[in-house]
Amino acid sequence: MEYSIVPIDTLLPLELVFPTHLKNLEELIDNDGFMLKAIIIDKKTGTILDGSHRYVYLLKKGYKTAPVYYVDYDDEDVRVGTHLAQRFLIEGDTNISKAECRNRAISGDLFSPRTTRHFFPFRKIDISLPLTALEKGESIDVSSLISDVTIAEELTHNKKYVSEIGEEIEIIIQYLSEVTQTRQYLIDQISNMQIERVAFFPGKFHPPHLGHLKTLLDISDRYSKLIIGVSEHRPSNVVTTVENIISILETLFRTNDNIEVVRITGTLVDKKDVDDLPKFDVLLSGNEDVLSWASKLNIANELVPRSDGYLFSGTEVRDELRNS
Repeated sequence: MEYSIVPIDTLLPLELVFPTHLKNLEELIDNDGFMLKAIIIDKKTGTILDGSHRYVYLLKKGYKTAPVYYVDYDDEDVRVGTHLAQRFLIEGDTNISKAECRNRAISGDLFSPRTTRHFFPFRKIDISLPLTALEKGESIDVSSLISDVTIAEELTHNKKYVSEIGEEIEIIIQYLSEVTQTRQYLIDQISNMQIERVAFFPGKFHPPHLGHLKTLLDISDRYSKLIIGVSEHRPSNVVTTVENIISILETLFRTNDNIEVVRITGTLVDKKDVDDLPKFDVLLSGNEDVLSWASKLNIANELVPRSDGYLFSGTEVRDELRNS
């Protein structure tokens, strides 16, 4: 978020400021020589939404320009309240409105110090702007902008504000506890689902190619176990044996503890039951005939898009091998 340096006389104060806080801020900025934060203002009216004490400091020192962030005060993501907890929780009336804030600034009927709490959809980051970057003139009397309160009264305000911060921290802690519990619940659910779900992926894999490899690895990440079933049913253009295919697949996945390669006797879609197949929870395939067979036997099944072999299809690989 970019800040702008604008004429200070285009800004409208919204609140009076505390004398002691202003004095302390003055010493800090004078010693540091930098404005660490920009003043946040309503771009439509120039109303100061955040940074009243910095604004009064600049006026008092005679600065003619000020660093500001413009915000769209009509944006519903910019909110106003009277308590820090209202950043997260709004119960009942907030006792203040944006319209009242604008009217107060325009009319000059300023709120007491720290009456408003403005909430923005961004973090107020440091800008570390040297004071020398601002145009400076003669000092200005700012007594009309300083609240006539005693140190004891200001101390009471500060203690109340610290208490609000404590309440806000407690709300954040409660929220973190809630989302942490939700996160753990979902982790447990994922773990349970993976433990309970064994996938069975039948096919000819004649021969195994890169498309198969990618598909099988992607599937294995979603299940606690993947059983690869190599069918004895052969294509017309045979180039290798079932034994070789099983050996290749076992070699490819030898480091994957959750992948097992088995042989399917006979033709899968001719089977009347699954008694001679390994136990599984869901059958995965890109073959519509296999999925139709599984559905007829009330076997849970899911469509997996056929792999294209990346450079060549399985048919092209077989043809190339037979012609080489």
